[in-house]
Amino acid sequence: MFLSDHDRETLLKTLNAKSPELIQARMANALLLLAEGLSAEDVAGLLYLDEASVAGWQKMFSKRKPKAA
Repeated sequence: MFLSDHDRETLLKTLNAKSPELIQARMANALLLLAEGLSAEDVAGLLYLDEASVAGWQKMFSKRKPKAA
C-alpha cells in the first residue's frame, strides 16, 4: 500500500489527536498487546507511540486497585 506524504501526515495527525476517547482506546490497545507478551518497545513501534507513554500506561495500570467482585 502506498501513502502520499499528505495522507501519511493526515493519518498521523489523527492518531496524535488528544481527545480522551482516542487516548483511552490507544491505551487499551497498548495494554492488550503488552498482555499478549509484546515488549513496550515493540508496542510503541506498532502503534506509533513513544515507548515512555507505553511504559507509563503499563506502570499506571499495574498500580491500580482491582475492583471488588
